[in-house]
Parts: sequence; C-alpha cells; structure tokens
Amino acid sequence: MNTVKQLSPQERAGMFNQLTRRNKQTLGSKTGAASGMVSFDIPKSRLLAGIKLMVEATLTATHASETAYAAHEDSPFKFLNRVEVSLNNGFSPFSLSGQALAIYNMTIHGVEALTSAVSGRGKVVQGLTASSGGTANVVRFVLDLPNMINQRDPIGLILLQNEETLCTVNVTFGALADLAPASSGYTFAVSAISATLITDTFTIPAIPEAFPDLSVLKLVQERTETIIAGENIIKLPVGMTYRKLGLIYYDATPSRQVDSDITSTIDLLFNQAETPYRMKPLDLACENFEQYDGALPTGVYVFDFSDNGIRNMGNARDYIDTERMTEFWLKFTAGAAGTVKIFYETLSRLR
Repeated sequence: MNTVKQLSPQERAGMFNQLTRRNKQTLGSKTGAASGMVSFDIPKSRLLAGIKLMVEATLTATHASETAYAAHEDSPFKFLNRVEVSLNNGFSPFSLSGQALAIYNMTIHGVEALTSAVSGRGKVVQGLTASSGGTANVVRFVLDLPNMINQRDPIGLILLQNEETLCTVNVTFGALADLAPASSGYTFAVSAISATLITDTFTIPAIPEAFPDLSVLKLVQERTETIIAGENIIKLPVGMTYRKLGLIYYDATPSRQVDSDITSTIDLLFNQAETPYRMKPLDLACENFEQYDGALPTGVYVFDFSDNGIRNMGNARDYIDTERMTEFWLKFTAGAAGTVKIFYETLSRLR
C-alpha cells in the first residue's frame, strides 16, 4: 500500500528553494498624464513574488528670481494617487496611496532606502531647482509591492500560470499640485509621465511536494478616517491576521502632525477588554527608529508585529489574529481635527 508522506511547511519550503528559479523581468513602460491612470496585465506565467513600480516625470519650475523651491512634505510619493494590484477572484493584494506605500516600503527596507536625492541612482530622485527660463527637474521613485511576506518564506505567492487567474495593476497619477503645490511666484509644469513595472516571479516546481502553500494571501490595504479634537476610536476590520498596522496623522490643511498633537497614548484594543499595546506617540516613534534604522516622517507611527528583532523576518508569534474577535480598535486622543491614513498588512486564508 502506497502512502504519501506529509511534509511540514519547512520541508516544503526547502524543496521549493531547491527546485525553482527566480525571474525578474521588466514589463515595459506606459505613458500617462496628471490625474490619469495606466493599467498593466501581468503575464500568465510562473508564481508571482512581487512587483516593482517605477514612476518617472519631468517637473519644470519657473521663477523670476528664485532658484530653489521646497518640496511638499509627501513629495514625490503623493504624485502616486493610488496603486492597486487586483485579482479576478475579488481580492486586491495591494490598494494604497503613494504616501502609505512609501511608508510601507520603509518598514521593509529601512528609512535610508527612500532618502530623496536631487540626482543619482537611488530609489528616490527629485530635482529642486528653478530659473527664469524654466528648469526641467527629474522626478523618479521606485516602490516595491511584495506578495511574499519576506525574502525567506514563500508565503503569499500568487499562481499566475493558471487560465482562471487574471492579475491587473492599475496606477493612478496625482494632479500637478500633488507633485508641486502652488508657491508664490513659481510656475510649474509636469510632462513625460510614465510608469514601469518589473515582475519578480518563481518558476513552477517540477514535483508537487515542492509546490508552496497558496492558500494564504497577503493583503496591504489603506483607509482614510476623519478625526475630531478629542477621543477617537477607529474600528478596524476583523477576520484576518495582522502583520503590520500604520497610521499617518494629518491636520485639516492637510499637513502631518507632530507627536505632541496626539495628547494620549495610542492604544490597540481587542474586543474592548484587552489592550496589549498602549504607547505614547514619541515612544512608538523611537521604537520605529530602532526598527527601521532612522526616523519615520513626522506624524507616522507603525505597530510592527512581524519584527522579532530582525525587520520583517519575524515568526508568527506576535501576529494579531482577529478571526475570532468581534472588535479590533485603534484609539487615541487628538488635539485638533484632521484625518488619519491607516494602512495594514494582513494575511487572509482563501476558502
């Protein structure tokens, strides 16, 4: 009587690493326009581990006498109005604004990886000069949309080599004011807008025993909530497992708010009864500094349940499983009314 050996996830992952090959391929570029959208269909081949998105544009700045201008605090990422990776099974593994996606990338690669420069070969380049005749500045940034939870564990892969699976990436650009807000005496124009995708895939293993578990899908989503001056309770979705939870706090302008504008601790509550996380804003900001090798932008805070000492490589010990919860709350007291962008990385099991 033949029996099939049951492999542990670790054994299956080991065989996957031995019997597959990684592929990284540029899909090409598409030209867009301010406030417009471009779409890409991902080829139906191999297992999708992630996508890199490069956004490029030329920003021409003109001023009669000034030669430099100050970039918006969320520039250039605000020019990416939204990026969405969607599957035809109803799931969207990514649906984020550029600001939230940039912070999410910092939780993976560290703050330094997204440091802006006026030139060079880094991931973020934006010129900041003007002249009376107009100076054409290069604006370019590269952001990652990884489907795998990290570079080690083959969890979250998407099978593209399937007639029933269609994966689409929609990139929506912002308006000119998102890239260069109005400034006294300056005239701006944006041109040569494009988006380029690079796919990161694995070949299909030759034997079933080396095939990864595809029942878990990683989702990175965002929502925006209006907040009042006073106590705010934001009810977060339940039914999935949280690996990361971040917030970007803006006043009504909107400008990002400093730590002292949250006048209480930032709390996470389970079923209104248990509070496993209760941290002052500055304490959380300092912890994030340690985690991401630098200070996150003003007004940004991240609860990272995937960090057990090595960024993004921790085990499931501290993940927050909300499948059996009825309530999962984020609570804090704000000194002034405004908005908060909330983004979260979760794991969801396909039924």
